[in-house]
Amino acid sequence: MASSAQRLAWIDSTKGVAIVLVVFGHAWRGCHDAGLFAGMPPGFFEAVDTRIYAFHMPLFFLISGLFLLPSLAHRGPATFLKDRLARLFYPMLLWTYVFAGSKLLAGQFANHPLALSDFPLLPIPGQWQYWFLWALLLMHVGVLLLRPILLSERFGRAALWGLLAASLALQAAPLPPSLIFWTSNAPAFLPYLVMGMLLGEHGGLRKAGPAAGMAATGIFVLVLAFMPALNAVGLPRVVTAALLCLAMLGSVSWLSGRFSALGAGLAALGAASMIIFLSHTLFSASLRIGLLAAGIGDLVLHLVAGSLVGLLLPLLLKRAAERTGRSALIGV
Repeated sequence: MASSAQRLAWIDSTKGVAIVLVVFGHAWRGCHDAGLFAGMPPGFFEAVDTRIYAFHMPLFFLISGLFLLPSLAHRGPATFLKDRLARLFYPMLLWTYVFAGSKLLAGQFANHPLALSDFPLLPIPGQWQYWFLWALLLMHVGVLLLRPILLSERFGRAALWGLLAASLALQAAPLPPSLIFWTSNAPAFLPYLVMGMLLGEHGGLRKAGPAAGMAATGIFVLVLAFMPALNAVGLPRVVTAALLCLAMLGSVSWLSGRFSALGAGLAALGAASMIIFLSHTLFSASLRIGLLAAGIGDLVLHLVAGSLVGLLLPLLLKRAAERTGRSALIGV
């Protein structure tokens, strides 16, 4: 089995891939909403968009589950809850209003303008991309409530498999729209968190060897290219997304070892994924607005430049916060 440091490195590399897809996906949709896809072949936007959103958020939920049980075991209930509030609720609260303020300042230049009449704006359920933090917080609180049985030596594994079965059953259940709204659709993403917990519990953190890595890479490419249910709902979507997530884990764990420089770069992005997630839209949207104001509407330039500033400027923000001792203040 790989060492803990190695495991963390390739898992961070996988998070790096996921956060790159988050940033690019938002740049992709932002350019579309700004009308920059005029003249593109019919279905081009949807083909790429569907493939990005088929698995990148499920992958984040799955990764979030990998070390959840050890974290639960090493902290008392009160300490665990306090930690989740600091790591998930506070950043969601802070950056919801930071992002809302930026949209107010942008005025009609924003793709989806916000007016003073839209206030008071509540951060619950999660607004914009911050729905992820609210859904994840609710899942962690739910896991905390199940702590006694999940950490039981006798019943823990059975309880975990039971939780997976229940989460899959929810995919076929007619859930009330109000539940979906107030939980930021957490039930739809619960299976991936539980899969991550099972992987962590059953030794699924081993790095893939060459044969397994190549197989995982092939499966990922084939599923992404040819699976017809990429934009399905319910159980078909879970099956597709789970295949893609597991294949991505295996592929990155192998490729990050073969291409160490790339793996290290992705790991650096993965380690900073929270601040990138929280702030990237501020930078990429500001650049898009500036380029459009200057009369520059080249789609490729917008996508490349928007993705780069969305990835790199949050790293500078993180560095500045660390140097001034303000990391906790900005939610990281």
